[in-house]
Amino acid sequence: MVSEKPLDQLFFDSKIGKYDIVKLAIEWIRVRKSDEDYRKLSQPQLLDKAIRDVLSGEATYEKIIDIENKKSAKEEKTENNVK
Repeated sequence: MVSEKPLDQLFFDSKIGKYDIVKLAIEWIRVRKSDEDYRKLSQPQLLDKAIRDVLSGEATYEKIIDIENKKSAKEEKTENNVK
């Protein structure tokens, strides 16, 4: 399992560049920060979880776009119900 290895080992084993990992992790945090399992974490824990999500394949740019689209649709629906 990915989360059992130290992060430095995960970086070393990854085929993704370290800057790409960090960039994707930051984007992943941005879209997931309001989720329950992310909201309760400290900043170091948040970054650790996001990097592990990237390295495990859970966090991808495609999933980020999907989350953003779902949030936009939900906000639009809420806005239309208010009018």
